[in-house]
Amino acid sequence: MIFRQLFDPAQSAMTYLIGDPVSGEAVVVDPLKYQATLILALLAEHHLRLKYVLRTHVHRPDRIDCGDLCPHTGAIFVIGAHNAPDIPGARVGGGDVLTFGNESIAVIETPGHTPGCVTYAWRDRIFCGDALELGGCGQAVDETNAGAMYDSVRNRIFSLPGDTLIYPGHDCTGRTVSTVAE
Repeated sequence: MIFRQLFDPAQSAMTYLIGDPVSGEAVVVDPLKYQATLILALLAEHHLRLKYVLRTHVHRPDRIDCGDLCPHTGAIFVIGAHNAPDIPGARVGGGDVLTFGNESIAVIETPGHTPGCVTYAWRDRIFCGDALELGGCGQAVDETNAGAMYDSVRNRIFSLPGDTLIYPGHDCTGRTVSTVAE
């Protein structure tokens, strides 16, 4: 398997590329628009085809799309089911499973930071966007519902096995991975 964690120091933002070299299929989680050239280069380097662009959350009115990645690769743009209906993208909800090659990614609904937040679970790790940062929760925005965020973290993320690796949407403390137990 190919797993790359990409860090953007200007925004302290994290992007994740997961690829199955056997099938040649890949997904990318929370790419930044200006990372398209880098991601396309990584896909070419590893002989991968991008199947999905996964978003853990979408802020309004800054509707995040897949930038140049979907038009250049034919990838499907995926967002949580509870995002506003006018935001384009294939919708996923809790319990849905996306497959690429011989791999699968499960969807866990984790609303709170935004109403449509989802966490993606792959193997022994989760990609939780801003639902949970290392050392705290994501910053509050106009759409944040603190009670829903608490419930998502406490009842959905913290109920996972203790050795589950947590990969956040931002590195705000100099740490790029943790575990549920930690």
